[in-house]
Amino acid sequence: MAEITSLSSLAKTSVASTDFLLVANSSTKAARKFQLASLFPAVSTSGSSSETIYTSSTLTNKNQIVFKGIKSGDAGLLTVGTSSGNIELTVLEAGIDLSLCDNSSAGFLTSMDFTGAVTGTIAVANGGTGLSSISKGALLYASVDDSISATAAMSTNGQLLIGNTTNGYPSVSTLTAGDNVTITNGAGSISIAASLQTLAANLDTATYNIDLATNYISDDGSDRGIYVHTNGKVIINDTGSTLTTGNAAAQLNLQGNNAEGIRLGNQGSPQNTYYIRAIDGTSGSSGSRLELFAGSGEGNGAGASAAMRAGAGAGSGAGGDVVLEGGDAASGTPGDVLLKTYNTSGTGSVGLTVSGGDNRTTTIHDSLFVPNKPIYARGGFRNKQGAVVTIADDATAFVSGKVTPGIIKITPTADRTKATPSAADLITDLSLTADNDSFDIFFVNDAASTHDLTLSAGTGVTFIGNEVIKYKDNNDSAAQSGSAMFRIRRSGSSTVDWIRIA
Repeated sequence: MAEITSLSSLAKTSVASTDFLLVANSSTKAARKFQLASLFPAVSTSGSSSETIYTSSTLTNKNQIVFKGIKSGDAGLLTVGTSSGNIELTVLEAGIDLSLCDNSSAGFLTSMDFTGAVTGTIAVANGGTGLSSISKGALLYASVDDSISATAAMSTNGQLLIGNTTNGYPSVSTLTAGDNVTITNGAGSISIAASLQTLAANLDTATYNIDLATNYISDDGSDRGIYVHTNGKVIINDTGSTLTTGNAAAQLNLQGNNAEGIRLGNQGSPQNTYYIRAIDGTSGSSGSRLELFAGSGEGNGAGASAAMRAGAGAGSGAGGDVVLEGGDAASGTPGDVLLKTYNTSGTGSVGLTVSGGDNRTTTIHDSLFVPNKPIYARGGFRNKQGAVVTIADDATAFVSGKVTPGIIKITPTADRTKATPSAADLITDLSLTADNDSFDIFFVNDAASTHDLTLSAGTGVTFIGNEVIKYKDNNDSAAQSGSAMFRIRRSGSSTVDWIRIA
């Protein structure tokens, strides 16, 4: 066995993986080999994309590790030192220059302590107020261009900033109450109220007066003009002396001495059309009814007349027409024009109807009276004859209702005598309202043999002419036709003449 002193030296830089140390186990006495290279340290960096803190070139010495030194790249911003076995890195805040920093994405500058960083008063040009202090309750305003001042403290209820053209900037003041106005200033509130309820005299608006004591709106403060009654109705009156409470059903009443009442239009707009119309219907409903009334009498007073007059023509100009026109219809029947009157029982009834539509038929519902003038019908008259009235084949009188249709027929089976109605009944039923009013009546004796009808006078009736109606005779030489025509004429308030005409 060779002695260790006789062996050649092995430098650590020359150790190879085939170099081993002999190792013996004291218990088992077994001998083993230990690789010599595994005794040297291995160095690596665990982080990714990081800087190593050792020098890789020195690892060739096997058991020697060389660390890099640490120093500051900018001694004004960062210092490096050792304390208690630690390496200390210290940032010097005083050396930070924010003008060299980029705050667009980092946002590290979010606030600034003006207490320590700002000294003095910040001017308006720099975003400040230029004021070093301000009193409680004062407000800021621009006193001159680019200069901010503070008002006096607004310590009184109701104070406002009010424009002042003299100063050019607002002044602190309160509102001033005028006539009939009350201003109440509270903490953070201003109440403005009209006090017209205490007004006793007229409210003069320079042109019109409102007299709250008498409910009038007038041109001079007197009792005339527009009156609002306590019942809610409005009365237009030209003098207070004739004022009444107003019609209970009417919303607007015209009273006083003004004869014209309402006039529409003005002289500067001739030929214009002005309307007084009720409200149209909506959604399939009917329109509102429009009625014009004259005043009714009271006690034994007569009712007032209602007149509609067209305008008079001037010089050679024609007068205006009065047009009564029924309402048109889209697909229904056009409206009629009705003339109505009341009878003595107080019932209104139609006396004349002009019907709407293409025919425009005029219907007279009762008698037509034309005094002392002829009636012309260039197209000829057309009568509407009702059924011929037949009277009984006996000796009883016939009533006046049998006379009104105008034709009476009898077929006697023997010679008959029948009395006429009384003059009073004839005057009433035939509407003979004045003396000389007349009515024509025809009698037909339809007997087939020689049986005559003789009329006898009723009360108040006077016969003039032959009162016998002969039977009809169909022979060529016949002297009678079996018919007769009479005219009943009122001769007095309770008498009539019964005159044979043919």
